Parts: sequence; C-alpha cells; structure tokens
Amino acid sequence: MSVDTVIFSGEGPHADPWHPLAETSAKIASLIGDTDPVATVTSVGQLDAALDGTRLLVVNASANRSTPISEDEDFARILDAFLARGGSLLATHSATIAFPRLPSWRSTIGAAWDPGRTYHPPIGPSLIRRSGVAHPLTEGLGDFEVYDERYTDLELIADAKIEPLYVHEEGGAIHPLIWARTVGDGRAVYNALGHDVRSYESPAHVELLGRIVAWLRRDA
Repeated sequence: MSVDTVIFSGEGPHADPWHPLAETSAKIASLIGDTDPVATVTSVGQLDAALDGTRLLVVNASANRSTPISEDEDFARILDAFLARGGSLLATHSATIAFPRLPSWRSTIGAAWDPGRTYHPPIGPSLIRRSGVAHPLTEGLGDFEVYDERYTDLELIADAKIEPLYVHEEGGAIHPLIWARTVGDGRAVYNALGHDVRSYESPAHVELLGRIVAWLRRDA
C-alpha cells in the first residue's frame, strides 16, 4: 500500500521528558489518515526510505539537549532533498526545540526555541486568535479555544519572513503560533499547538489541522 504521509515521531535524542510524542503522533495519524495512509517512523535512519513517494512529512519531535549530533545533519540532508522534489512539511509544537542549532531546520520552519527567552504560560484553556493575514488555510475561520501551551517569544528567523495566521496575546504583546510558507518547491507549516492529545479535543483545531494537511498535500 502506498503511503502519502510520514510522521517522524521523535524518540531518544529527538524527544524530551515533557512531551508525550508517541501519544500525539498517534492522535495526529488517526485524524489525518482517513483518506490517505500514514506511516510513523521513530528514527532518522528510517526516514529516507519511508519518504520515497510520499507528499507530506510531519515532524513531531523535540530534544533535551543544546548541541547537535551527527543524526541531525542526516536529517537536514533528507529534508532538503524531500523539499527540493516538492514535498511538504508540517512541524508541530516542540519541533522548534528539535535539532538544536541546526541552521537549515531553523530556516525551514522559521523559528526556534530560545532557552534564554522563550517560554509558555501554564498549560490550560487558551484563546487562539486569527491574524489579519489572508490565506486559504484560514478562509472562513475565526478565533478558537484549545487546551494547550502557548509558546511565547520564539526566536523568529528574519530571512523566513513569517506571516502568522494565528497568534496569541501574552505580556501585552502578540506572539505568532501558526504560519505557512513556501520553501523552494515545497510547502511548510509550523503549528505551535499540540502539547498533548487534549489539544485535539478542540473541533476548531481539528478542522484547522485538516485544512493544513490538505494544503500541504496540495489537495486544496
């Protein structure tokens, strides 16, 4: 059976003690796998072969380290080749912590967690606001509520030219949470939501996820 989407669910050096990545990866797979088959891999070594013939890579990973490892460069090579042939990327929540200090990863998703600055208020019911940026992903949608963390003061990569689709307010400032962009011949979305499966109890978040996947797969 042909697989259309691959989820890279981080384990070992691509995970941390705070994020239940296996659970959220399984939830994402269940939500987006109705129309096209989804495969989940847990190591960089599996990734190259798994992406053969697929359209979408979902990275649901993290890291509990501050320095790169050799696998990070392998991941960068695989991702660059995938995007160059028109593949698309969805990076979720703690993906801004993953592959620390890997320049190509930071520039592809457009942001990184800065340990000296980035934080989030306590997890709980959160209001996520739609920005004024027009995009097919958000047409007809509005603000919504979700039980989640709200990443605040992410380090935005200037060359990525982020145009946020959804934001939140904290400390008297507006902080981007979800954006979409093109990377060469590929498409990329970063969705800062999804700390645990409670995030996907929000019907509006589930609807948005479906739109994101359709846009990235070029079904819409």
